[in-house]
Amino acid sequence: MNYEYENEWDEQADVPYVQMELDIRDVHQLYKSVDYHLTNFPGSDDPYEKGRLVDMKDFLYRMILEYKFQVE
Repeated sequence: MNYEYENEWDEQADVPYVQMELDIRDVHQLYKSVDYHLTNFPGSDDPYEKGRLVDMKDFLYRMILEYKFQVE
């Protein structure tokens, strides 16, 4: 599933970024959603998309670990 904007951004050096404020429950929910998607990822889809999902899962997990380390 490729979106038109992805192709446009792939050609440019300046990819837009967004900034969000999430509580830890939202981060955990995003982590679970990305994990579910990776678990059920069809093998024939875009490998770039799968790589981005793996990176996002890792990033979200680090956020959760950092939170747990600060709380304990």
